[in-house]
Amino acid sequence: MSDNIDIDISHYSINDILKIFNLDDDSTEFQIKDVANALIAKMISEKKPELSIFFEQMRDKLIEYINKPEIKDRDTRLIPDEIIEEEKNQIDNLWNMNSVKENNNNTNIEDDDTNVRFFTDKSHVIIERVGETKLIRKEAVIAKHLVTVDSQFRTNILPYIDNPLSNSYSTNFTFFLSNPINRAVTLELYSYQIPTTWYSFSARAGNTFFSYNGVMMIIPDGNYTPASIVDTLNNVAAKNIATSGMLMSYDTSTKRISITNNNTLSDSIEVIFYIKDNTINYNNCGVFILSNFQTYGVNTTLGYLLGFHNKPDENGDIKLTIIPGESNKVTASTTPDTYGPKYFVLSIEEFSNKRLTSGLYNIKETKKTSSLSVTDYFKTINVACKLRSGALTQSQLYAIDAITDNNTPSINTGNNENRLSGPTNGSAFAIIPLDNTRAIPHGDPYTKFGADLNMINRNYLSPTRLERLNVRLLDDKGNLVNLYDSNWSFSLIIHERLN
Repeated sequence: MSDNIDIDISHYSINDILKIFNLDDDSTEFQIKDVANALIAKMISEKKPELSIFFEQMRDKLIEYINKPEIKDRDTRLIPDEIIEEEKNQIDNLWNMNSVKENNNNTNIEDDDTNVRFFTDKSHVIIERVGETKLIRKEAVIAKHLVTVDSQFRTNILPYIDNPLSNSYSTNFTFFLSNPINRAVTLELYSYQIPTTWYSFSARAGNTFFSYNGVMMIIPDGNYTPASIVDTLNNVAAKNIATSGMLMSYDTSTKRISITNNNTLSDSIEVIFYIKDNTINYNNCGVFILSNFQTYGVNTTLGYLLGFHNKPDENGDIKLTIIPGESNKVTASTTPDTYGPKYFVLSIEEFSNKRLTSGLYNIKETKKTSSLSVTDYFKTINVACKLRSGALTQSQLYAIDAITDNNTPSINTGNNENRLSGPTNGSAFAIIPLDNTRAIPHGDPYTKFGADLNMINRNYLSPTRLERLNVRLLDDKGNLVNLYDSNWSFSLIIHERLN
């Protein structure tokens, strides 16, 4: 190292460093590191540790400068002319050291012994490898890849089983890309095509039944209007002597549904919309038994969707008592909701920790209760499923009972802990609003594509390899959408950085 080069970083202003690095005041942290690290690597390779440390100090000072705007005011202070001249001489000494060469003809010097070159005015620096010229400041080269994900090409398509845990379920599958994308920086949604084969009411969703006078009133899976669901329930009631006295009506003026007990020879009858102890998560269990009166939560039952938002009893159940006679009919407190899901959630898991999005947030549960941690054998599966499996020891059953009791507040506290909470999903990629899907003939695709979807994207902290992906389609309750094995698809534009 030359003795006349001042390597005291305090003697160099921000402008000096910018000139040495051939950068401007608007340079990014990435550009600063790109230039500085190349010089540091060169000094290390040439066994000049003092200069490598000096360039590190320059880099850090410049990064501090761009990240702390208040430093700019301090650095633009008035400097005496003799100090400016001295700093200029120091900069010239840096440019004239052995590792830097000058070209007076404004053309590149062909010299394989150096990696750093510049033009006469010392304003244009070129970093190059031996036998190869490369600009320090280069624009990123971005390639665009169009990727189509179509469920008909998933690994397992047969046999179809109406069970979300089945490996052939069409709205939850894992696959490999035909060609890996090694340096992805952004995912953009370009299109989706979803067949309108789902039902707003299905037994698996727990919203097709309630109990009247001790008899299960069950409607077929399907889509209904308020008027048609009332007609269907009346037809079901008429087929059984124990329920034939029930008359359900829909007032088109008030938009309310009422239930009348027309069996004047009986005492009051009981209608059960929800049994708290029978709450279950089918996505975790996969087991469905209609006769067990299994539901997701109080806000997903047929009674709730019909508009009967009644207060739970002391056991957490939702029940009505109806005395015979038209004057004693029970009217719902709100209008029925027969539309079904209002949106779907498209989930993409690329098994990477570099993405800059955190998935889907929702309304937080605000109740404050103490809870115990759950043991490992209980963490991965719903407690109701585990208890039915019969695979637990007596001590494990005791531990689960104790934890469950501790984590379940009393219904008398006023907290509706038996309701289904809003969905959260760490790999959620897009919300798909279901706009006027009833106007589409059943089975036809609900489609959207083009520029309107470009705002739906996922960025990565650094270039990321994409090869293995898991995709899921969930409804607004957080449950896998049942398309009854119809195939759906979506397409992505993936931006890949090539340099």
